[in-house]
Amino acid sequence: MGVNFLSRTACAALLGTALACPAAALAFEPTGNPVADAFLTSLEAGEATNVAVEDVAVSGGEVVLSGVTANYTADGEDNALSIGSISLSDAEVLSDGSVTAAAMALTGLSLLQDEDEVNIEAGAITDLRIPSPEEIEDPAKAINKPPFYRALEFTGITISEEGEADVPVERITSTLDPTGDDGSVKASLAVENVVIDPSAVDDEDFTAQMAELGYANLSVSIKGAGMWSAADGTATLEDFEISAKDMGALHVSATLLGLTPDILAQFEEAQDDFGKLTGLMQMISIADLNIHFRNDTVVDRVLDMQAAAAGTDRAGLIDQLSSALPSILALLQNPGFQQKVQDAAVTFLNEPGTLTVSANPAQAVPLGQIFGVAMIAPQTIPDMLSVDIQANQ
Repeated sequence: MGVNFLSRTACAALLGTALACPAAALAFEPTGNPVADAFLTSLEAGEATNVAVEDVAVSGGEVVLSGVTANYTADGEDNALSIGSISLSDAEVLSDGSVTAAAMALTGLSLLQDEDEVNIEAGAITDLRIPSPEEIEDPAKAINKPPFYRALEFTGITISEEGEADVPVERITSTLDPTGDDGSVKASLAVENVVIDPSAVDDEDFTAQMAELGYANLSVSIKGAGMWSAADGTATLEDFEISAKDMGALHVSATLLGLTPDILAQFEEAQDDFGKLTGLMQMISIADLNIHFRNDTVVDRVLDMQAAAAGTDRAGLIDQLSSALPSILALLQNPGFQQKVQDAAVTFLNEPGTLTVSANPAQAVPLGQIFGVAMIAPQTIPDMLSVDIQANQ
């Protein structure tokens, strides 16, 4: 199941609307309930077609939509969305057409994209804000608005792709906590226990390699946390982690400067203009970056597998790799950095523990400058960013 499919699923499923799509003509049959009609209007404004609902019921402070269906096209592919039930608690339609609700509960969500499908048994969202059609047409207008939700949880998720085994996902959770009234926010995301059966993947090489490494299945989890300040445009990725049971974990943290609401709006407008995008890159700087890998057993298994293929043992393979490193690293044309890489690599190969790559320049460096140097003198980038690499620290 590809990342693109999952991102489209989030677009349509997590908030019930395709937030980044242009508006389409409204054509659903009005229900007569203001909340239900505003919800369906937002769905259609996200380029959904054939929007329909079987029934709308009101009970106390809840509006319940049953049998919601819609179609839409993304990247030239046809999609069908269906939701068994949507319950909106204490919902209100605001003057701009947006909808707020204390909570949203949904059951039986299904998104079909050609032959691929995502099914979600249940979902719960608190402090929901469904954006107005105007925001959906122009996402930049939503930058300084309250977040779309405070907390979100989906459970019982199954991803199906033609020709491959179903992939279950235990749970997806996310939070968006405002840190000011200007759109500044602190966010988190977790995707727990994505279970993949290598023997059922339609890639013979991958299946064979996983079997040789001794992995009967892969259990992958993703989580991340960060924050964004609208006032000064600082975006901080506190920790993004991808981990796999009995394999290892990759952690990434970073700080970017200059991502103000105005710059983000300009990026939205210039997404199809390479020249403007290049100019905007000069306005955004990287202050620090840290990439940390923690080995569990995957490196050990790979080394043993490669040693067996080469007709030697692990110690012999490490000696071969260590001897070859100087000539390979000479391609970097940066003797000081080459030595750092060689020392860290030899240490890690002999005792696979952790490997950390960090960039901490004395002053933040514009992304545009980094791209420019990468084309003219890439060997100077490690010095420009004060890149360091260490093993088992």
